[in-house]
Amino acid sequence: MSISVKLPTNPLQGRRILVTRAAEQAAEFTEQLHQRGAVVVECPTIQLEPPEAWTNVDAAIHDLSSFDWLILTSVNGVRFFFTRLQELGSGIHDLQSCKVCAVGPKTAEALLELGITPDLMPEQFTGEGVVAAFQGVDLQGKRILFPKADGARELIPQQLRSMGAEVIDPVAYRNIIPQALPDAARQALGQHQLAAVVFSSPSTVRNLAALVGGVTQLQTMLSDLAVASIGPVTTKACQELGLSVAVEPEQATLDSLTNALEQYFARLE
Repeated sequence: MSISVKLPTNPLQGRRILVTRAAEQAAEFTEQLHQRGAVVVECPTIQLEPPEAWTNVDAAIHDLSSFDWLILTSVNGVRFFFTRLQELGSGIHDLQSCKVCAVGPKTAEALLELGITPDLMPEQFTGEGVVAAFQGVDLQGKRILFPKADGARELIPQQLRSMGAEVIDPVAYRNIIPQALPDAARQALGQHQLAAVVFSSPSTVRNLAALVGGVTQLQTMLSDLAVASIGPVTTKACQELGLSVAVEPEQATLDSLTNALEQYFARLE
């Protein structure tokens, strides 16, 4: 008599998941999902580009010694800002008199790789979290440099200015919509072959809507799958487009999002 033993499988095993991150950002997250047995359909809805002009960033870099704080909210911000810093012949030694605020563990990790230890890390990885983190800091008369993405919310500059700071917030990079979706992604969406779609920023949601032909088409394509959002700001963008979010982790990180997806599908089983 033979006894068959059913080996445990991961809840994500065999599930097709659409990842909407920019191509150059998606590798680590895609690998996490692959390790758990998921089938990843890559669908970059963002193309990262330098600003149309470096004028404002360059002016801030030339005046770097006058700033008391540098705020970086993403790995992209770190990459674009410090690449430009090097291109201008400057280096991290020019930040000696400047404290650094890093939002999220990946941003902090990117800074540590450059030899910079963040002085402040908000508990919540959102604009609101940044403002809350600075509540205990005297900002009266302080100068803050906040290199940001084009189209970023005005929350951080507005709130920190109201706390007495002078905030310089040049655009350090742009989120551009790609010309078209990859064929595999368009087919998977059109033929309802997906178990989940993952949105990691408001831009990924809005851009996907534009790429599939509008909000109504987006709602139809995503009607029978789990919409996963990295955090409250992205969730709000989803809801504004009429999408119901099934998965949102407590911490706005990709690690937490992967675990939340796992737990969601484990509950379904």
